[in-house]
Amino acid sequence: MTRFIFPNDVFAQGIRFTGSDEPIEGRTSVAFFSDAVPTFHQAFTIDFDLQLPNNNTIGYIVRIKEKNQGSIFNLHYDKEEGQAVFRLNEEGKTSLITMRIPLKYLIGRHWFPVRMEYDLQKEQIKLQIANEAPQFAAVPLDSPYSPNVTFGRSDYMIDVPSFSLRNFRIGNKEEEIVFPLRESEGNKLHNASGEVMGKVTNGTWLLNDAYHWHKHTVMHSSSPSGATYDPKRKTIYYFNRDSLAVYEIQTGVTRSTRFAAPCPMKFKLGNSFIDHEENRLYVYETYYEETYTGPTVVSLDLNNFSWRIESNDYLQRELNHHASYFLSDSRKLMLFGGYGKMVYSNDFLFYDLTDGHWSKLENMRGDSILPRYFTSTGRSEVDQKIYIFGGMGNESGQHIVGRKYFYDLYTFDPTTRKTTKIWDVDRKENLFVPARGLVIPDSNWIYMLGYPEHLTHSFIKLRRFAIHDGEYEELGDSIPIYSDKISTHANLYFDPHLKKLIALVQESDNDIRSTLTVYSLDFPAISESQLHAFPGPGPQKNIGFYMLVLSALCIGIFVYKIYRRSKQAEPVAPLSDRPKVPEEPQINRIYLFGDFTVVDRGGMDVSHLFSTRLQQVFCLILFHSHNTGISSNLLTHLLWPDKPKDKAKTSRGVAINNLRKVLSELDGIEIIYEEGHYRMLFESSCYCDYWQLKELLNEDPAVLSPKVLRILERGEFLLGMDDPIFDKFKYEIESMLIERFQKCIIKSREDKDWSTLFRAAEALLTIDTVNESALEQGLYALYKGKLEARAALFYKRFTENYQRLMGEEYPDTFDVMWHRTVQ
Repeated sequence: MTRFIFPNDVFAQGIRFTGSDEPIEGRTSVAFFSDAVPTFHQAFTIDFDLQLPNNNTIGYIVRIKEKNQGSIFNLHYDKEEGQAVFRLNEEGKTSLITMRIPLKYLIGRHWFPVRMEYDLQKEQIKLQIANEAPQFAAVPLDSPYSPNVTFGRSDYMIDVPSFSLRNFRIGNKEEEIVFPLRESEGNKLHNASGEVMGKVTNGTWLLNDAYHWHKHTVMHSSSPSGATYDPKRKTIYYFNRDSLAVYEIQTGVTRSTRFAAPCPMKFKLGNSFIDHEENRLYVYETYYEETYTGPTVVSLDLNNFSWRIESNDYLQRELNHHASYFLSDSRKLMLFGGYGKMVYSNDFLFYDLTDGHWSKLENMRGDSILPRYFTSTGRSEVDQKIYIFGGMGNESGQHIVGRKYFYDLYTFDPTTRKTTKIWDVDRKENLFVPARGLVIPDSNWIYMLGYPEHLTHSFIKLRRFAIHDGEYEELGDSIPIYSDKISTHANLYFDPHLKKLIALVQESDNDIRSTLTVYSLDFPAISESQLHAFPGPGPQKNIGFYMLVLSALCIGIFVYKIYRRSKQAEPVAPLSDRPKVPEEPQINRIYLFGDFTVVDRGGMDVSHLFSTRLQQVFCLILFHSHNTGISSNLLTHLLWPDKPKDKAKTSRGVAINNLRKVLSELDGIEIIYEEGHYRMLFESSCYCDYWQLKELLNEDPAVLSPKVLRILERGEFLLGMDDPIFDKFKYEIESMLIERFQKCIIKSREDKDWSTLFRAAEALLTIDTVNESALEQGLYALYKGKLEARAALFYKRFTENYQRLMGEEYPDTFDVMWHRTVQ
């Protein structure tokens, strides 16, 4: 049999076992050879990796039995006085080998190898765990031997620890069977060639942990605060002036400490970093709105949690959303970029931990970097260079002229003071800014979090960019973020030991109180297509076999086409497929879904030129433009109801003139006045999402247009515009969309088009968040598409929104809803 070799990253997945902390019927069992058991002569070896639980469960890890031989062997795990105790037993008779290893050592290794060698000629088993010295046991063995291998619950052996398993291999020099354990759903075990060779009961596929962000905990602070991750201690620190919350990422334990004396520095944004040399957490501020004379840099002793003043040196520069990196080798903190007082920065600033002073780097060399904020930095583990990516800003540095998004990459050498531009990606769609922290684990990729900061309610996505040319892809699912305030931000960290990405999302609704949410994702992260890629087609055995399969495939396609033609129906796309939508133009754009956004003919965001009053005037004229327009009297009555007639007329004239002036920056749109009515004229060169949506909704109401979905992705219609004068238009749009999606649901269910059914249900929930019918229809579509893993996530998002809006938990559990769906 062929031996398959895989890179280490492939083996980064596995199965998580539910142990004795759950009812018996919910405990995990993994039978590797439930049907055909391989046979070995002379010798064979069983290899696998284990990860121990963070709870107190103990029990049997694995059983090996041979149907023609009486002896059954099992490996039992226990804990005694801080040690992990492994016992290899001849079941029902005696304990053959006992190995004691410090539990702290094994948990610290995260994953550790286990190797069991069966020597059928010498009749002995060798056991080696975590590179400890191997031990031997004489046992009764015969050749040949056909091992039936079961992990976890097996027959009447129901005591099971909550461990994780990966990297399972069994074989000898002549034959080796490898199980990548890269499935993401289902109960079948496939070997490396895709053949089914076992089954899983109540197991959790770890591959999902490399796609779905795991939400660890949520913490709150009623005063300005900061947060950081310490990879040395595997700990998140969330702090304000008075107290500290410590969350351990491995154990899930949270501890809170109130400081004996409050921090002597006034907190505003709580920017921070950790100096491992002194084991201190540093907090700094660069600017205060009011007169301030206290310390600007302080540090917290992470052993006794006492504060120390480090510096009173005051930058007096407002640098919101600057990039930072602590250079531990030179004991200096580097800042780059930032925004404040209507100005963008491109200065490199350094704080020296030794002398406690700030300085600006002069006499720079190399390629200049345009002023910006929302930029991000990181240090390469390979070449130790500082990398600087993206952000927003402009050439002049003046906010008043508008801003643009940057998707460029630079390296910076603090020693030579040289910056080098690597590439600049021309990106026009799905605009985002990078969160804090670049992860650069090798010479190929840069990983970052990004989100559209111009949307109040949006999602963070993980992306990786190729260092050599800027090619990128999205990985993992999304993290929600509320980004309405300047103190809201996200940080990305990489723990190479745990092989996890750690995301800290700190949100505020008033720039005072905050909420910190901790997430993790197994590394390397994967895309949605990779999530469902295994098992793939098996390797070609020979040309004859290949031709046989090809011939059968051709015949099958021919028969299938005849069948579909007879039904007069088109093939149904898989649920994972999403129709591609032509992209809207990247200039002369107006968005009313999500944050109000206007982009001029040069691609510059000019939304800031629209005051609240101009937005109101623009929307009222636009909403009436499908008919004769809005009369000057109605416009005046709606917006200036309390002003005298002459003053209201003057205000209206000023507003119309200002609006025309701003719209002159765009091509393809103008305001005309005819017979006492204002209305707008659009040409094809100007794109408005509301205008296009109205046209799309006049098409076949039972068809789910991908263009409609693209528009809705930006967010709520007239987000943040809560004036009652717009209630009628909001209701009209929502009613039309709900009616459209309901008709699509009915038609797609009749056509058994499960892909469209799910998208219609998903779209309906974006409009009517607590629509239980949409939940049921979406679950039904996923059931028909055999995507139960996605169903659980779909249900989870619904219940989170339900609790947020209704103030109570959704009454039905996922199991209840799923059972109701499949009946």
